[in-house]
Amino acid sequence: MAKDEETLSFLRSVFRRIASKSAEDLIEILYDKENVNEFKIAEKLKKNINEVRNILYKLSSFNVISSTRKKDKRKGWYTYFWTLNVEKALETLLKLKEQELFNLEHIMKSRSFKQFYFCESDNIEMSEETALHHNFLCPECSQLLTPVNEEKKIKEMNLRIDSSKKEIEGLREKVNKLKQERMASLAPKEKKKSKKKTKKKPKKKSAKKHSKKPSKKTKKTSKKKPKKPAKAKPKKAKKKRL
Repeated sequence: MAKDEETLSFLRSVFRRIASKSAEDLIEILYDKENVNEFKIAEKLKKNINEVRNILYKLSSFNVISSTRKKDKRKGWYTYFWTLNVEKALETLLKLKEQELFNLEHIMKSRSFKQFYFCESDNIEMSEETALHHNFLCPECSQLLTPVNEEKKIKEMNLRIDSSKKEIEGLREKVNKLKQERMASLAPKEKKKSKKKTKKKPKKKSAKKHSKKPSKKTKKTSKKKPKKPAKAKPKKAKKKRL
């Protein structure tokens, strides 16, 4: 995978948001690689293995990186190997950006009919209700709060919203492109699988069918026992007349 500066910029952003600024250095180590040994990561970052694991686990909780583990048969402990999931990482950033946009739009709507107050010394802003609760005095330095120029503030927020929308649009296009590339790479594999399923088993060569005359079913002749000859009845002797 060739290095794309726009993609790398997005990845740095999501790593920084999830873990910390130091997590950005992981991208150069994990990008376009698979199953990177955690001890090699710690060595390249020049950090303690526990610090590195802490960062990796945070990123893993958002599924932007995945891991496999192997057990050392001699020592008995597990070593983890990490892989960056670029598509998942950009999807996560997209969700975070969309939530930020929603919050910005909500704040801007509330500003259109609410007044806010500001302390220049401590850079604190609060709503009119909160300012009234503090008697329009800064809770930190007790200086008088000044009303915020809402028109100027709303213009600034509109610019931020427009910029956020453009960034989200570009990010969404990038995610869709990665999905299409992944689906295209999976297509040949799916075709092979489907071909294997549709392949019919070769038919066994059947012997030539000879036309057989229907055989007459021979009736089972039950052997009849020979009848015993009937005993001849003795003839009665006729009486001779005298």
